[in-house]
Amino acid sequence: MIELTQWMESFAVHQKPWLILGKGPTFSEFKNVDASEYNTLSLNHVVRQTKVDVAHMIDADVAEDCADELYNNCQYLVMPWHPHVKNDPTSKTLADFVAEIPVLKKLDEENRLVWYNLSSAKPKDNSPTIQAKFFSAEAALNILGQAGVKKVRSLGVDGGRGYSGAFADLETKTMLANGHGSFDNQTAEINAISKKWGIDYAPLSEPMRVFVGTDESQMVATRVLEYSIRKFATRPVTVHPMLNLPIPKPKHHKNRGRTGFSFARFVIPELCGYRGRGLYTDADMQVFTDLAELWDIPFNEQRILCTNQPETPKAWQKPGQHFHPGRQMSVMLLDCERLDWKIDEIIKGMDDEKYTYQDLLFEMCIVPENEIADRIPPEWNCLEWWEKDVSKLTHYTVVPTQPWKNDENPLRHVWEEDYRAAVAAGAVDAKEVLSGIRAGHLKESLKDAFSQDAWEAAVAAMPEPVVEEPVAKAAPPAPMGIGRMKQLVGKAIRNPGKAINRILGRRAA
Repeated sequence: MIELTQWMESFAVHQKPWLILGKGPTFSEFKNVDASEYNTLSLNHVVRQTKVDVAHMIDADVAEDCADELYNNCQYLVMPWHPHVKNDPTSKTLADFVAEIPVLKKLDEENRLVWYNLSSAKPKDNSPTIQAKFFSAEAALNILGQAGVKKVRSLGVDGGRGYSGAFADLETKTMLANGHGSFDNQTAEINAISKKWGIDYAPLSEPMRVFVGTDESQMVATRVLEYSIRKFATRPVTVHPMLNLPIPKPKHHKNRGRTGFSFARFVIPELCGYRGRGLYTDADMQVFTDLAELWDIPFNEQRILCTNQPETPKAWQKPGQHFHPGRQMSVMLLDCERLDWKIDEIIKGMDDEKYTYQDLLFEMCIVPENEIADRIPPEWNCLEWWEKDVSKLTHYTVVPTQPWKNDENPLRHVWEEDYRAAVAAGAVDAKEVLSGIRAGHLKESLKDAFSQDAWEAAVAAMPEPVVEEPVAKAAPPAPMGIGRMKQLVGKAIRNPGKAINRILGRRAA
């Protein structure tokens, strides 16, 4: 077996840019790529579909599954010194598996097996430790970074919950078998790894990237929004709930966010690595058509596209409600390459009184007005209305009557249809709904979408905290009678020194 850094010295890692191939939907586009322009690295089962320079696997059972294709299709196989089995770390070493799995033995005998230390196990010797938090793509990119590679592209390293059709047979066997809810988690990690090593990383086929402003109280609504987006999407899409981002608070109370995620939209270009497009939406929305229709709207000379609502919606024409007509920034398409936003600087602009919260959120004052256009059709932000075959996105803006909270919402049947479908598809977790009901964020009836067994399992997994009974206070002493009071006063008069000592807590001499 060859140790990682020794292999790096012998393999021409810098001769070409690298292409990482994963099992995601965009792998289907690999047939249109001239692979000779890249050093190719496959993740897990991808090696069974194409010849590559390097195959990377964390799990020993995957090597066994792909034995014939693995031997014939890769020049080198790179694995951890302590491989996993079915996503779980093991104490066994790669040397142990070489003795058990014939294809590993053959590759080792031909000096085609490379080992490295993975962060999930105790390291061997002085070889560097490779980090991987969620998925194997992170380890592969860290390996390339360790080798000094500066340009990496990818196909099939997508977000979401799906595989390319070439791997449909694996969907019930390996897809998200490590317990993560989607592949979206790896996006931020990949961006962080690229930044750490100074890697120019980008997918060859950019997915539609949706960033949802949300908080804990709206996570079920966020899940349903994501489900509705994926339901109609004809292209790969990643959905990123922007939850609890480390955004500084403005100094002046008047400039504080109206929600916990008011300023989250300004982090999107950075999250995208200042590359390509990013779409911002609020959590309280539902999509009814293919998002590609909105995604493909040309920017022209503009950097931000939004919708416009010139009139106050009927639902907002009630006493005590205040609506801001005009451009609506709750659905925004951003040209991230041309928006060099840094959230600390944006918040500082308010602290320095260069602009106010209203200037920033309603007018997007940090971008020249001629570089903002409300060319997204209004059907993509229907404020409290829905019409079949007309509405493309409905926005439930009146908080007290949002359909996940209140049965009085006239559109609750529209939202609940997707909610029940999302539950059936496994996109909404019973424990998340239970938590929301207990916190008062969700209506009680949402539990009815789950089977009795599923709901009882959620309740069993999340017992309600025991509220201790307050300790009863001792009853106050009974009022002193007149006779007893006279008796004590008389004693104090006859022996004042003793009375004073009693008051001061001292015993008489």
